[in-house]
Amino acid sequence: MRRSLVGIAVLLLVAGCGGPAPADEERTAPSPTVSATPPPPPSPTTPPPTTATPESPRRPTLGVDVSHHKGVVDWPRVRADGISFAYLKASEGTGFIDPRFAESLPRALRAGLRAGGYHYFTLCAPGAPQAAHFLSVIGDRTTMPPAVDVELIGNCDPGPPREELLVELRSFIDTVEARTGKRMVVYLHPDLEERYAIADDLDRRQWVRSLGARPSRDWWIWQRSDSARIDGIASPADLNQMR
Repeated sequence: MRRSLVGIAVLLLVAGCGGPAPADEERTAPSPTVSATPPPPPSPTTPPPTTATPESPRRPTLGVDVSHHKGVVDWPRVRADGISFAYLKASEGTGFIDPRFAESLPRALRAGLRAGGYHYFTLCAPGAPQAAHFLSVIGDRTTMPPAVDVELIGNCDPGPPREELLVELRSFIDTVEARTGKRMVVYLHPDLEERYAIADDLDRRQWVRSLGARPSRDWWIWQRSDSARIDGIASPADLNQMR
């Protein structure tokens, strides 16, 4: 019997260990520790390294200028060879019309090129009649500004005095611009510019011939080669770059 009482006492003692804590222990239980400094945020995921790709250089806007001397031009092939614009000889003096201009212009346009006409200026003829002739040939079909080509080659020798040439050239330019509403582009062959020095006096966008090196004066179109191989043109051709 005593052994049973002892066992009961032991059981009661064990059960008491899992019971509620005394009131004094509840009042003195320590509070959980809170840090005044918040924990650091987790480290962001490091992005994978990227390979820097250098920007590709801007491709220049290239063009050609041709006359009937180049024969039949395959304009779709010219366009596919990276050519964006073309100047076609339209007229010369007061009566000459390039025999291929009328058929070449629409073909170049259909192939996707911007195309314009240029006039070969006769030094010893009045400017206004030359302008009227040029305008009658180009009409309103071109998509490039009209251009005038002024050279010593194939012209009267000796040429006119400087001031006379300036008067007639200005008359030509003013007449064409008044009719078309577009400012002209002026091509002055280096030999002519060396003799007359009229580029600055004309105050127009310049088409400058400088083979193999950038021009030393301001330019809108740079004729950089006269012997370029261009697909669609049978013989070496003039290659131009537009600013």
